[in-house]
Amino acid sequence: MTVRSLLLCCLAASALSVSAQKIVLHAGGGWASHYGGSSKLVGAFNIGCGMEWELNQHWAIEPGILYSAKGWKDHDQTITLYDDQGQPVLDNDGNLRTAKMGMVNKTNYIVIPLLVHYYIPLSLPHYVYLSAGPYVAYGIGGKSRTSGDTSQTGAARFFYDKRTFSREGMHHFDTGISIGMGYEFNQLINAGIQGDIGLANVTASGRKNYSIMLTLGYRIAL
Repeated sequence: MTVRSLLLCCLAASALSVSAQKIVLHAGGGWASHYGGSSKLVGAFNIGCGMEWELNQHWAIEPGILYSAKGWKDHDQTITLYDDQGQPVLDNDGNLRTAKMGMVNKTNYIVIPLLVHYYIPLSLPHYVYLSAGPYVAYGIGGKSRTSGDTSQTGAARFFYDKRTFSREGMHHFDTGISIGMGYEFNQLINAGIQGDIGLANVTASGRKNYSIMLTLGYRIAL
């Protein structure tokens, strides 16, 4: 039996043992950036839904789909200073002068997570839950704003905008691991904290996404 066949059999067995199904509406907000560099945090959010299959009182699986806004900041990058004619500026000793350039980058993804939840009952119907699982994502848009790039001309020397994924070295595809924990109030509403740790290089220089968000969920029983 191949690995693929074994996985399909496991999924089929899990489906037969499912005791309940719920649609889960998700929303969250927090911060995101890159690791593998010196990037700073920017605001982030996600919104979407999932389908939760309860296997028993403790375990559940939830595939979903989310719209996620992430990004990163690169402030105070040291660059060569150019004059209005595009020529490098030298100091009195003939050395190149430098300037500071900043970038704020926003990225928008469609994210497909597959989470496994473990519920710890307190006083019913209250639970603490732990979550973990993989995700895949594809970048669909975003905007980068650059300020202080003296290699540009005219107003662009002060700032200019560009589509993030049109920048050289940007990759659309992302994948990683989601981990989280939270509190379920009444089998309908939950609140928690979730972190996404990217495993794929999203830039040619090897940077990876990460984010941490406060989340809210609302369940609709089927």
